[in-house]
This record gives sequence, C-alpha cells and structure tokens, in this order.
Amino acid sequence: MSARTSTPPPVEYLGHRVPPLGLRIIVSGLYLVPLVVGLVGLPLAALGFLEAHSVALPVSVLTVSVFGFAIAILSAVRYVVKPSRWYGPMSIVVALVVLLYLFVLLFQATYQFAVPNVTLTVAITYSRVVELLMVVPAFLIAAGIVTTVEDVSGLPTRLAFDFPP
Repeated sequence: MSARTSTPPPVEYLGHRVPPLGLRIIVSGLYLVPLVVGLVGLPLAALGFLEAHSVALPVSVLTVSVFGFAIAILSAVRYVVKPSRWYGPMSIVVALVVLLYLFVLLFQATYQFAVPNVTLTVAITYSRVVELLMVVPAFLIAAGIVTTVEDVSGLPTRLAFDFPP
C-alpha cells in the first residue's frame, strides 16, 4: 500500500479541471508579454516618433508607462486568481485602473500644434473617442460586480462555466 503525499484540491475545485497555480503563473507571464508590448511598447514608440519629429507630446511618457504597466500586471494577476473568489474584485480593480487612465487621457484630449513658418494653429480633439472607450470599463465593472455576487453565492457555479469538468 502506498500512501499519497499530495494534498487534495480545495473543495471548490473538486470536479473541475482547474490548471495548477504554477501553470497559471506561467501562462499569465506569457500573457503579460503582449500586454506590455501593446500597452507600453507601441504607445511609447509612437510618442518617441512624434518627439523625434519635433511634435509636442499629447500625453506624457510617464503616464503611458505607469498606466500601461499597471494594467498589464493587474490583468496577469487577474488570470492567476481566476479560479478563486478574488477574480470578481480583481476584474473590478483592472476596470477601475483602465477607467482612470481614460479619464487622464480625456483631460488631455485636445491637442494643438502650430505649423512652422505659418501663422496657423491646428487643434485636434479626440474626447468623443475617449468617452466612447469609457463605456467598456464601465461594463467590465458591472461584470466584475456580477461575478463577485455569483462567487459569494456559490463558486462552483462559475467554475463549471470557466473550467468544465
């Protein structure tokens, strides 16, 4: 007779194929790479291109870096905690950070530049686009609240959908 030394899965995971924590951390690390490229690398490259061509930056490099890294890291953490009751609250936190980032962009949504050697100033406003984008994190906050309520009432309900038996 051999005794098994492995610990049993948590009660709420029984019957569901939940990936182990190590695998979820590895996948979230792989998920983090394109997020950092898309949320930090590409915007910083675009801002660097504008700065190299003597165009005043509409958004600071620090703002893009801080919010980009924050959103990417929080999204990766959200994936790691997906099978737990922390998934709903983490979804709300990620959506709130995205909403805050869009508010910062909204306050800087009018960009003015002068054409050299000409008495002409051009103003571009992209506030409507940012306002429309704010709808997405608002729905994500609502979805996070619904997920949190579902998890409080019974986590296996959501696990059956996310991690079928």
